[in-house]
Amino acid sequence: MSEMHNGKPTILIVDDEPFNLDLLEQELADDYEVVRAQDGAEALRQADACDPDLILLDVRMPPGPSGLDVVRRLRRTERHVTTPVIMLTAQSGLGEKVEGLDAGADDYITKPFVSEDLQARIRSALRIGHLQKELELERNELKETLGELRAAETKLIHSEKMAALGKLVAGVAHELNNPIGFIYANMDHFRRYVGEVKAVCDSASLTPEAAARATRAFDTLGRLVESCANGADRIKRIVLGLRTFSRLDEAELKTVDLREGIESTLALLEHHMKDRVEAHRDYGDLPPVECFAGQLNQVFMNLLSNAVDAIEGKGDIWITTRQEGEAVRVSVRDSGKGIAPEHLPRIFDPFFTTKDVGKGTGLGLSISYGIVEKHGGRIEVASEVGKGSTFAVVLPAKAQVKNT
Repeated sequence: MSEMHNGKPTILIVDDEPFNLDLLEQELADDYEVVRAQDGAEALRQADACDPDLILLDVRMPPGPSGLDVVRRLRRTERHVTTPVIMLTAQSGLGEKVEGLDAGADDYITKPFVSEDLQARIRSALRIGHLQKELELERNELKETLGELRAAETKLIHSEKMAALGKLVAGVAHELNNPIGFIYANMDHFRRYVGEVKAVCDSASLTPEAAARATRAFDTLGRLVESCANGADRIKRIVLGLRTFSRLDEAELKTVDLREGIESTLALLEHHMKDRVEAHRDYGDLPPVECFAGQLNQVFMNLLSNAVDAIEGKGDIWITTRQEGEAVRVSVRDSGKGIAPEHLPRIFDPFFTTKDVGKGTGLGLSISYGIVEKHGGRIEVASEVGKGSTFAVVLPAKAQVKNT
């Protein structure tokens, strides 16, 4: 609906006879802002231009679009779907009136009209139009509130799942920590005792054939020991990454080095990246950041896993950290397929995803956005189809956590 001019509602009058337009304008000018149109095409243009509160529309306006054509087109647009339309006709037959009402008109007035009847019908139509406008506003507010509630419910459910997952991860890490500690610590003893056995064999009187077999066996055994040591070291780093990622001891604000969280996340993604995606680190000096570490680790996991998933075949990701005044910036850039321009405005919407069915829920970026916003920060996005995407998390070094 239009804004009222000098407190007056706007009425668009449409008739192909100038005399009828003059008569209507004279009748309405005292109480309403009147806009004129002399054919159907002009009526559609004026409706968009002035956004009237009501339209008085002649049925027959040859040779252009008729009043029925005009009202049908108006009802197909969201902007004019509820604008009150009163049809004007010189025909008194029931058939034409029914056709007009079916097309979307709200009322009919037969010409020549009676002034009191015209004014009463206009007041009634404006009153109904005003109520429809209020209902539409309330509907939109309810729709927006419902969307916010659904998003909040989704984030709460996901948060509870992440908390449960964090406890599970921490428990698994704890159970693995002791046995892997035994293995890791005993590797040095293993090396030493293998060396002692080799020294005994070297000092013993062996036939040349037995000495050659012993040498080959100890060479193989040495490689196996080193392989076991490397595997134990890798498991130890994975367990450490699990413990760092879960951060169950940091449910409150803590001051942390964000690079540790990034490294623990990369360790967890190593199996997904191995022999396919290479990570390039460009870590600038960062001040300690006051934050909920576990939540930010979740953000890094979402951004890094999305970057890896965006790469088809082999590719690269670049992780950059920089200090910017009182803030820090963490950027994740990939050489993947990029994001189509029409998708960019929706990437933070809950459940929106461009991944194949079963490969994404559309929640990762939405939740990451909420976490970063809660910390008083922002996420910036730049992408080009075929060249990759960059997601940058900008956070205040000093906590500015918002209540949610």
